[in-house]
Amino acid sequence: MTATKSSAAKPWMKFYPQDWRADEKLRMCSLAARGLWMEMLAIMHRSDRYGQLLVGGNVPTPAQLAVQAGSSETEVEALLAELRNAGVFSVSGAGAIYSRRMIRDEKRAQNARKNGKSGGNPSLSKTKNNHASDKGEDNVQDKGEVKAQRPETRDQKEESYKPAIPISPERDSVPIGEFDQRCRALAQIINLTRPIAASDRAQLQAWIREGFHFEYHVIEGAKVVVAREEAKGGSVRSFKYLDGGIRDYRAEWLAERNRLNGAAA
Repeated sequence: MTATKSSAAKPWMKFYPQDWRADEKLRMCSLAARGLWMEMLAIMHRSDRYGQLLVGGNVPTPAQLAVQAGSSETEVEALLAELRNAGVFSVSGAGAIYSRRMIRDEKRAQNARKNGKSGGNPSLSKTKNNHASDKGEDNVQDKGEVKAQRPETRDQKEESYKPAIPISPERDSVPIGEFDQRCRALAQIINLTRPIAASDRAQLQAWIREGFHFEYHVIEGAKVVVAREEAKGGSVRSFKYLDGGIRDYRAEWLAERNRLNGAAA
């Protein structure tokens, strides 16, 4: 596994409740084991190496993890064994438990930031690089690493671009009240400090008319653009500024979905 050094920890991370509840491996674990896994994910999110279970840069002992989770060493050891036997996590050659999904997501985010800094198009990164990352970190192992087990959530088999529900164009059928809510939600994503302008509303309406899904395309694409701009020390000041990045993100999203649908056929 090639570890990725964590950037400044964000206060949030992607989480898909439907996938969490639908994963058969995870559902086989007890409520206590699933609760410990959630605690571990939170630690991995703030880890020096994103996605790896490290505390202060070191692999925590069961006793140390018990302190972090507010449990006992005996209980943590039993719950770790339960999660391990169910194939919920993988272990690196250095002995660090890691989340395959989190490492793949971080690699994609880093690629987006890197391409943004160099003026490139994140969605047009070399195809072979995208295919390599789609195979997951489980296929790239350090010497002596324990072979990775199956992904910890349903859509980790093919990455987060696969929707949990079919996507259909929304066009211009969004009620005005819901449209206003979407404007405010997008403004919050980009930390817009001024009032929402008519030009912002027009841009969102244009995306809707073209069939962009608000959550999967607009919101997720906006997050990529914001991360890219923050990496350069900049900011997003209008919905219009998001247009190119969101279109790129949607094109990549659709290509990935078509690829997955083709593979499943």
